[in-house]
Amino acid sequence: MSKRMGFDVIKGVGICFGVVNRHVAAAGALALTTALCTVYPVIQVRAQEASMSSEFSEKFRAEHDFDIPAQVLTDALVAFGQQSGIQVTVNGDIAQGVSASAVQGRMPSEDALRGLLSGSGLFYTISRSTVAIERITEGADGATLLDPVMVEGRMETATGPVDGYVATRSAAGTKTDTPLIETPQSVSVVTRDQVEIQQAQSITQSLRYTSGVAAEVRGSASRYDIPYIRGFGSPSDPVQYQDGLNMLRGPGYAFPQTEAYGVERVEVLKGPASTTYGSAMPGGLVNAVSKRPTEQERGEVEVLVGSHDRYQLATDVSGPVTEDNSLLYRFVALGRDSETQVVNTKEQRVYVAPALTWKPTDDTTLTMLTHYQRDPEGGYYGILPTVGTVWSSSAGAIPRSFNDGDPAFSDFDREQFSVGYEFEHVLNDIWAFRHNLRYLDIDVSTKDIATLSLAADGHTINRYALTTDEQTRGVASDLQAQADFATGMIGHTALFGFDYKYSDSSQYRLYGATAPTIDYLDPVYGVATSISLSPFVDQDQTISQSGLYVQDQLDIGNWNFLVGGRYDAVQTVTDNNRTNVRQTQNDDAFSWKAGAVYNFENGIAPYVSYATSYLPVSGTDFNGDAMDPTTAKQYEVGLKYEPTSFDALFTLAYFDITQEDVVSQINPNQRYQTGEVQSKGVEFEAKVALTSQTNAIANFTFTDAEVTKSVVNDLGDAPIAIPDMTASLWLDHEFDRGLINGLTVGGGVRYVGETVGGYSPNAANASARRIDVPGYTLFDAMLRYDLGVLGNNLENVSAQLNVTNLADETYATCLANNFCNYGNGRTVYVSLKYAW
Repeated sequence: MSKRMGFDVIKGVGICFGVVNRHVAAAGALALTTALCTVYPVIQVRAQEASMSSEFSEKFRAEHDFDIPAQVLTDALVAFGQQSGIQVTVNGDIAQGVSASAVQGRMPSEDALRGLLSGSGLFYTISRSTVAIERITEGADGATLLDPVMVEGRMETATGPVDGYVATRSAAGTKTDTPLIETPQSVSVVTRDQVEIQQAQSITQSLRYTSGVAAEVRGSASRYDIPYIRGFGSPSDPVQYQDGLNMLRGPGYAFPQTEAYGVERVEVLKGPASTTYGSAMPGGLVNAVSKRPTEQERGEVEVLVGSHDRYQLATDVSGPVTEDNSLLYRFVALGRDSETQVVNTKEQRVYVAPALTWKPTDDTTLTMLTHYQRDPEGGYYGILPTVGTVWSSSAGAIPRSFNDGDPAFSDFDREQFSVGYEFEHVLNDIWAFRHNLRYLDIDVSTKDIATLSLAADGHTINRYALTTDEQTRGVASDLQAQADFATGMIGHTALFGFDYKYSDSSQYRLYGATAPTIDYLDPVYGVATSISLSPFVDQDQTISQSGLYVQDQLDIGNWNFLVGGRYDAVQTVTDNNRTNVRQTQNDDAFSWKAGAVYNFENGIAPYVSYATSYLPVSGTDFNGDAMDPTTAKQYEVGLKYEPTSFDALFTLAYFDITQEDVVSQINPNQRYQTGEVQSKGVEFEAKVALTSQTNAIANFTFTDAEVTKSVVNDLGDAPIAIPDMTASLWLDHEFDRGLINGLTVGGGVRYVGETVGGYSPNAANASARRIDVPGYTLFDAMLRYDLGVLGNNLENVSAQLNVTNLADETYATCLANNFCNYGNGRTVYVSLKYAW
């Protein structure tokens, strides 16, 4: 039985009892383990229950949140004592060489202790208020008696919370709740705990320690999330999904942004994903999983202050509405007001995300997910000249705080709203039906003055002006039928689906080629109050995509196979209101994928896979013909390792992606669809709970990306903004004794290698000159202190300090000539949280 099928069977609860003869114990071990059975002597347990004091009995049955990974027994018992407040004694000879099972979730202390001892050959005894560990002895007839055991805790699911940093399940690669070890494709998961310990303020920032991802290609600009993955990316083609549905966007600036505080996890599916999701970038996509209602009553309030006068208040409360847990709720909210490292710029946000889950029966679940977000200010989103940032200037470097815009003119306002649901009904032991749907509404207004070029004196910047009003409204829907069955010795998880997305966008843009110049050595603001603007874009556009897909996951012994296919039809209708011309473009594509994993008993799982993707291209080529979709294919081989003795996941992958029919553009009127880009690379990612108090994250990526066909000057170079190498390491440790009891110390280092930042025509021979952007190394640090160790009146209160770019390194990113940004300098956050 696969891990996936096993989890479906037990559903987080294991109950077993009976008598096992010593001669059949070995043969039944696997079945007992799968059923979460634990061996205990009935007589001993009943006797010890009678000998417990009433006060200790109440304490022993009290529920706590446990997070104890599989480890040696002595360490596990120490962790149990810290998390339950109950000390356990054990003879060193008895415990020698014994491993404890992992226990995670909220449960009574007695169930947690039984779970730790599961399969160890040991049991516990209680005398009044003393708990001791002893070895099981056989009865006179050679039989070992089993005590009824129920271990109830929070079983990890593809959409639920994860204790720590090591996620083991995801639906990103298959749309089914599947162990990552059985998925023949690289998937990285950033858990809620990791987001919080690193105090990531955006989806982009949460990906800083993820392999294969160039997270902050726009430097400190935080208005949009546009990570590049495996050598591919584009500011105009973001890779955002939320809860498995596309975050619809408009053709201009009407991009949504997912609030990081509102997500449970952030998943990166690497490589072509069109078989699962339709049109997609070849490098992969990012899926944010929303926080969902919980059966446990819980909540938190957090206050954060930080650099650049950042003030933030957030709350997250959840729990049951009814006593039978048939109706659950969650309410997440955040308010933020902050300046940025760039003068005369601010970030502001109001975010509210209520959710409800209704479970009328054990087989039916409906979860409503909504959010409202208003960003009256979007921070800095300007651009800087190449000279003075990446290239040295005789006038000196452009200050990191310099604003190429003007507060008298610049403005930004984004309002977004979504409402949707996830419905699931289990028809029988084979069939389950799901429907996920979201309606999204985005309104964006922007006024910007930005860099056009650098004047001959080397410090005066020529600028242009732009205003735009845009709206995008649309719906994304995914209808699925899943069948779990067997044909002989082959287990199947078959998925049949139809998804549809539709967006209706309008865009009205004014442009001014000449705006007042500004001197970065002596900037004067407040002068750009009256600028001549002319209509530039006035269009309405609708995009509809329909996709029909089928997929099968096959389990044959230790083998897991995955095969799937999909057909898509896409229609784009653009109405140019300035010329009264309508353009209709119809595209269709077939995508497929196949992969295999072999799971060794020791947790090692080599895999191989092949996948394809497509991405529609709007407009026409030099001959006036409609552009075809670009297509891509990937070969991937890798090795995953999920140890059986401790909590960790290691992934090593080699990928080879080729994208064809790439557009090469000499100028706006000369576009050729003859380009090709190839990206090969090696990725390594490790997330490890070294002990119950120590965690580690390590990543390394080497990317050999190259433009292999082109009619312009980028032939033979890496695509823009793709680093040749990235690496990162994060460690944190929680102290549990002595004067520093309750203190967590953590830190990390991030390296991003050299990139191509575009081409400048200002070379002596008048030919294009490649802009090589230097790599950089950044250091991060954090401290967290559990104030509860100081007294009961501070229980559940914690204070945290985070510092990113500790050394205050100055570095830049570029997406084109005179399209550069500085990265964030040293940033400090201090937060105080009360959780219950």
